Amino acid sequence: MMLMEYGAKTDLGQVRKNNEDNCFVDDKTGLLFVCDGMGGHNSGEVASKLAVEVISKNFSQNMQKQRNPDATQVVFGENNPKISDTANRLVSSIRLANTVIFESSRNYPQNQGMGTTVVAVAAVGNIYTVGWVGDSRVYLVRHGQIQQLTVDHSLVQEQVNKGLITDSQAESSEYKNILTRALGSAENVEIDTLEIPQMDDDYILLCTDGLTRMLDDNTILETVKKFAKPQDICDNLIALANEAGGRDNVTAVVAYRKSENLWNVFIKAVSKSTK
Repeated sequence: MMLMEYGAKTDLGQVRKNNEDNCFVDDKTGLLFVCDGMGGHNSGEVASKLAVEVISKNFSQNMQKQRNPDATQVVFGENNPKISDTANRLVSSIRLANTVIFESSRNYPQNQGMGTTVVAVAAVGNIYTVGWVGDSRVYLVRHGQIQQLTVDHSLVQEQVNKGLITDSQAESSEYKNILTRALGSAENVEIDTLEIPQMDDDYILLCTDGLTRMLDDNTILETVKKFAKPQDICDNLIALANEAGGRDNVTAVVAYRKSENLWNVFIKAVSKSTK
């Protein structure tokens, strides 16, 4: 039997006056994601909040449709036959959020130019389905090693991809905050996806760049190893980011996949039924 444990935390940081980050965890659907809003007059907060509301509601409706053919399903855009049903549901939800944010930006002058990143993981069945837009990241910690699963949609990452600068130069670049994709910045947006098998004792970390600009991958890995419990990991990663300067809002969501002995599961079920 597979069980997931979760932790989540978002923080203002040490410099910003308002928190434009947002996060979401739903153990019923296995969906978790983080958003990093942008835009003047606090509209970054509006964008990230809209993303949370739209993606969570639409994905939940579509997962209910999978279990119940009579349930309402809202599919936005065409399905991609090259990816799974879960990935298509996730993409549809993110695509709908992009439209809602874009229209809100266009119709309300105070929200003009607002947008948000999003990085989402749907832990469904034995697969992690990842979808993202922007430079918020997903990391996998497995067998004591850390791997970045997402690729930033940023100007410096494009320069790295083209061989114009190195990874180390990208980390120190003054243009690191320039995104090439964000939800709400255009009428249509390209959403990247990937899917990988789950394994026992995996840790999945979703985070905004307020964390990754303050902490390197090795520090993140050592924190996961040291604290083990998802909420403790989130709390301590954010504390470390703030100690390092906390130059931005910082958000972390952690999921831990554990396995439980089937005999213990049976004993718990019997005990519950006799109460």
